[in-house]
Amino acid sequence: MSFNRMEVLMFQRIRLLLCGLFFLWLASACGTQPAATPVPSPSPAATVDLPSITGVSLDRQEVPRYESLEITVALRAEYTNPYDARQVRLEGRFIAPDERQMTVPGFWDGETAWRVRFTPWQEGTWRYQLTVADRHGISAPAEGTFMVTPSDLHGWLQVGAWVNPAYSPHYLVYHDGTPFYGTGFCEALNILIDRFDAENGVLLFDNMKAAGANYVVWWPLYTNSPVSGRYDQYNVANLKMIDTIVADAQKEGIFLIFTIWDHPELRAKGHPWGNGNWERNGFSQLSDIDDFFTSEEAWAWQENLYRYVIARWSYSPAIGMWQTVSEINGTNAGAQTNSWHSRVNAYFAQHDPYRHPTTASMSGDVDWPEGHQVMDVLQVHLYDFHNGELQGDAVKAAEILARWTARMWQRADKPNWVGEFGMPGNSYYPELFHNALWAALATGAALTPAEWNSGGAWGRPTPEMYADIHRLARFVADIPLAQWNPAPLQIVSHNPHVRGWGLAGTQGGLFWVQDFSLEGQPLETVRQGLSVRHNVELEVQGLAEGTYQVSPYDTWQGVSLPAFEISCLAEQPCRIVLPDFKADMAFRLERK
Repeated sequence: MSFNRMEVLMFQRIRLLLCGLFFLWLASACGTQPAATPVPSPSPAATVDLPSITGVSLDRQEVPRYESLEITVALRAEYTNPYDARQVRLEGRFIAPDERQMTVPGFWDGETAWRVRFTPWQEGTWRYQLTVADRHGISAPAEGTFMVTPSDLHGWLQVGAWVNPAYSPHYLVYHDGTPFYGTGFCEALNILIDRFDAENGVLLFDNMKAAGANYVVWWPLYTNSPVSGRYDQYNVANLKMIDTIVADAQKEGIFLIFTIWDHPELRAKGHPWGNGNWERNGFSQLSDIDDFFTSEEAWAWQENLYRYVIARWSYSPAIGMWQTVSEINGTNAGAQTNSWHSRVNAYFAQHDPYRHPTTASMSGDVDWPEGHQVMDVLQVHLYDFHNGELQGDAVKAAEILARWTARMWQRADKPNWVGEFGMPGNSYYPELFHNALWAALATGAALTPAEWNSGGAWGRPTPEMYADIHRLARFVADIPLAQWNPAPLQIVSHNPHVRGWGLAGTQGGLFWVQDFSLEGQPLETVRQGLSVRHNVELEVQGLAEGTYQVSPYDTWQGVSLPAFEISCLAEQPCRIVLPDFKADMAFRLERK
């Protein structure tokens, strides 16, 4: 069959159309969809320039337990002020062998390096992770390990009940639970008053150790303020001096009551107490004195300072307590007294990784229940020892100390102490000093009252005062008060001229008796007129049923006398006949 040319072309077109329809049907049957229109890929995000840790150096790879490690850190970050934690923050996380963790802030040392200081509490291999943060974010961690070896050290101070719920909340212990009783005084204005040398360090600490004293109240900002002149840049020479004193205290086993704000630093012209040091305080460059206590910007810079203090010095077991403010009514806090104090106290309680206890005070003979509600260790100051026309009554001092100490004990389940006391000069010492120390111990103080010393009219600790501290320290050394968890005893003397105070738990305790027959008399009469007391009988309520060994102690000679036994019945006063004594005597009680 033949076709003409036109028919052939038509036939080819029909065949192409049918083939196209066939392939279209085939694609639909196989589930294929028409290709989507390509969408341009988004351009890559800008790279974030995170900070970084570029170098880490440990001062040693093996650290004895409760000794301190220092890590030097090199870092890269964006900041203009290394002291401003809102711009740059170095932190270290430390993981113990049992996986417990502690995060501590780092700090710029003011000269050449960033540093992190840390004190481990557990033997074994520790891990650390260091990070730095700036406005761009947080760096990747720099990680490593170090080894902690055994030691004979006991660590920093804690409230007894924080370490073991069975311990008393009224006393302090070491971090490992070892008993502690504070014996010391104030050297607030000049802790270097006994000199300092490169070989022996702070000579005051040597003198304290020789006398059995273990704590001192110190105002570091009074002479070595980090914020002298500026609030946003810290005085490097003063920082280094505080470093030196803290390190030497740690070496010597001395605990510092480290005062953040002494009252002159926060007192301006026109205050009833007279002019303070506000004009030299760097915060005066930021705001006036009133705004210091209320302004959020002032508070932000206070937080910055408190963080730095914690970063640089909280590592040390030598920090016995943070005294957030001394004699706050001597500052310009005014109506902000309680709210500002509460805020500062809360910052240290929440941000100090070692949780050193906090304390604070009003001035002499002023009660402060609102402050006591928030601080960890209740405190009062006592300077009024007048009795009628007597400027100072050395015998009555015992009753005054006992009354205030008992009040604080009853107010809260917390440790308490008299953070300052005394009289100018030493003319009423050692009797007033002696009676104050022993009365405070017998009524539940966690530390001896801190007699004020600063040279000049107030004098210095005398050999007799050091000897008194030493005798008390020896007596209390083997009485684990926190572990024994004592309660106050009620003591009635059959002799109207003898009184006593004491405390005991189910395992034992202590009490102290005093001949107060010459209360209200001049000190010369007291020194000449006291006679030996014979066969004084006490009735003591509060002792658990059982047999007790009673160990008398001559508080003036530091001599233990022959022990004797007593038996106590349930819910009945316990009768104790005392050995002969003159002036006063202490007794250790231990249930057999």
